[in-house]
Amino acid sequence: MFKNGLKRSGAFFRLYFLAAPGATPRLGMAVPKKMAPLSVTRNRIKRICRETFRQHGALAAGDFVLVAQAKAKTASPRELRAELEHLLSRVSPPPAE
Repeated sequence: MFKNGLKRSGAFFRLYFLAAPGATPRLGMAVPKKMAPLSVTRNRIKRICRETFRQHGALAAGDFVLVAQAKAKTASPRELRAELEHLLSRVSPPPAE
């Protein structure tokens, strides 16, 4: 996934995407303990990511992996959602064959 997939970066997250035609969109997350030592902070970031992923409209078929950056622990929920929406919209669905 990390070698052959698509990579998009923002201030708070890195998004990796690997297309899998016919599959449903799946989300994986990595919020390192080194980046956010408190579990409350890590869980807040993951909860916002899951909810934004669920509420996003048309997603490409495949696997999405979000890796949180250090700035994500101090960002507001609104800022996190805005960046996630932007990153997810940059991964366009593959053209129909």
